Amino acid sequence: MTLPEFPDCFVCGKDNPRGLHVPFEIRGKGVRAVFTPDRTLAGYEGTIHGGIISSLIDEAFIWAAYAATGRFGVTAELHVRFKKPLTAGSECVITGGMLEDRGRIWLVEARVEDPKGDPFASGTGKVVPIKGE
Repeated sequence: MTLPEFPDCFVCGKDNPRGLHVPFEIRGKGVRAVFTPDRTLAGYEGTIHGGIISSLIDEAFIWAAYAATGRFGVTAELHVRFKKPLTAGSECVITGGMLEDRGRIWLVEARVEDPKGDPFASGTGKVVPIKGE
């Protein structure tokens, strides 16, 4: 299964001029992307804004749920734990996976790490399937 494209998506959209253009792909039972944020995404002196990191985690949730179920959903709950600063120009690896399919709600997780596997941030959340999907 390959991931569909949404050209205008802020995180993954290839055609969004203000977007991040993060290339998610299915890996095993989850998803993965490699991304290097630039200084335009910084909040404080070269440190990437927590909202951007949370957006990466949120996006990984949705793609992880899709990879596991073949269906789309929306994030209903997002918990992020920041571990260390992600600085502009530093490559990061974003991964996501499904923890549990409870039918009306999917439990998901995601991580933003450096290439060695040391975490910048991790998150858990709940995704609600979109009806009719």
